[in-house]
Amino acid sequence: MASGDAHELTRPQAETPRFGMRLWLTGAFAAVSFITAATVYIFGDNQQALLVAVLIGVLAGFLIAVAISHRVSVLARAAGEMAKGSFDASLNTAGVDEIGDLARSLELMRASLQESFGVLTADRNKLAAIFDGLTDAVIVVDYEGPVRFSNSAAARLLGKGGEPPEVVEPQLRRAAEVGFAAHPALRIGDRAYAMTARALPDERAVLAVLRDRTDELRRELAEADFISNAAHELRNPLAGMSGAIEVLQSGAKNNPLDRDHFLNRLADDAERMKALTASLLTLARVESRGAAENEVVDVAIAVRDVVAAVDPPPRIDLIVDVEQDLAAAGDPTLLRQVMIGLLTNAFKNTPPPGSVTLRGRHQGVGEVVLEVIDTGTGIPGPEIERVFERFYRRSESRKQEGFGLGLAIARRMVDVMGGTIGAESVLGEGSTFWVRLPLAQPSPTPIA
Repeated sequence: MASGDAHELTRPQAETPRFGMRLWLTGAFAAVSFITAATVYIFGDNQQALLVAVLIGVLAGFLIAVAISHRVSVLARAAGEMAKGSFDASLNTAGVDEIGDLARSLELMRASLQESFGVLTADRNKLAAIFDGLTDAVIVVDYEGPVRFSNSAAARLLGKGGEPPEVVEPQLRRAAEVGFAAHPALRIGDRAYAMTARALPDERAVLAVLRDRTDELRRELAEADFISNAAHELRNPLAGMSGAIEVLQSGAKNNPLDRDHFLNRLADDAERMKALTASLLTLARVESRGAAENEVVDVAIAVRDVVAAVDPPPRIDLIVDVEQDLAAAGDPTLLRQVMIGLLTNAFKNTPPPGSVTLRGRHQGVGEVVLEVIDTGTGIPGPEIERVFERFYRRSESRKQEGFGLGLAIARRMVDVMGGTIGAESVLGEGSTFWVRLPLAQPSPTPIA
């Protein structure tokens, strides 16, 4: 209701002649007295006439009381609805007596409360939307224990009865006692959360915010492990080069055979450092790269280029089996590098005589699967999930050349293309490494 409309409700008090409740009641009693007197006069001064007069007077008083009480009860119901928070129904403000004044006052209060509650409801909905949009869990807990408020992100942390996780309760108690508490990493289930809690003394409650740090901590551990492993891998060739130089400086350079031997060692270690540095740079570039802008890749053309780029070892057969008109959504350069890496890895772990199969096929209605299947030594079950970790080399291949970065680089390249990579193996029988990419419609001018 507009403020002008609200002011209009007060005008009848000043502009319209008013008949108060006292005048109404005086008139009512006068009417009853008149009726009584008239009845006695008409029917005579006897008991029957007096009884009829009393009955008529009671009936008239009852009707007047009903009329007044009905108006009051209507206002009482309206006040009750407002007390419950309902402000939609307007009140009847007719009447120029005290009850009419009360109705107009209640109507003004209703309109004002409706406007105020509308603003409060809009603000509350905005805050609720903001809190539900947060990725951090927000919880307000009473000093006595019950959760008063929680957003959507906090729902998975609360117990079945809506209680806060047991592990955060010491922090909540501390915040209630001293005003503030924090913890860098609380474990809740299989996740780690950073928690800050602040007391709300006026509300007799504690506000707690929990931020999921699981992925962040994993990255920190992975980076620390990466640096440690990279330093270790670089230390070995550096130590070999340092040792060879010391031996040459101590006099071995004067012996042609010793000189050639240690120079060859220096060359091998330098080449190893060069290969490791190149792998680290490749991994760093791929790690820093966001999602690729995928293109339509003709898988048959890509596989043909991959096969041309690799040289199978003696007595290792390379079998190619790719479905016709197979197109994947991906980056052609990254896909070639991934498949060359998988084929090279398969050749390395397949003793002769043996075979490696490169297969491409549809899977379901929306995926392309590329598989590299070897007849090699296989991978122990506990190691399958770790072969894609950086610097991890499985037990059977630790004596071979390599740094354990090839599969880690391949996994990141597949991630960039929006696909998945994995492995299956039977120890002693061979392994299958697979890459799944989104299916694409073949292009008139395929890119590969």
